[in-house]
Amino acid sequence: MPNPERRQLALLLVGKASADETVLEKLLDDPEIPDEVLGFHLQQTVEKRLKAVLALNGVEYERTHSISYLTTLIERHGIELPGSRERIEELTPWAVAARYEDSFQAVLDRRGARELIADVRAWSERLLEGKA
Repeated sequence: MPNPERRQLALLLVGKASADETVLEKLLDDPEIPDEVLGFHLQQTVEKRLKAVLALNGVEYERTHSISYLTTLIERHGIELPGSRERIEELTPWAVAARYEDSFQAVLDRRGARELIADVRAWSERLLEGKA
């Protein structure tokens, strides 16, 4: 059973991820909302859920927006990864590059974003409940 501090941090991160999910749910279908804004919230949702799983398992991690770094840590500690690992690792540029670089030209798959969120949410909830 995880200690209370780890559980508290994990729950805080899940709450923050849920807030980003709420933004996405309300705005994904609005064509006036730029992809870089939605991509940022998508990346943040996934990042925070990965960090919640790490926190609950007592795995220390650096302050970073790198999804690949986080998935590598998860894998290294023998924790199951979500089935959408390859797709979520592609989200890292949405955290910084999409917001600050003029040359960023990616287009967000808005329909795929919903599927990705559902997959990562289900994965993290299953792992977090298993450690309750």
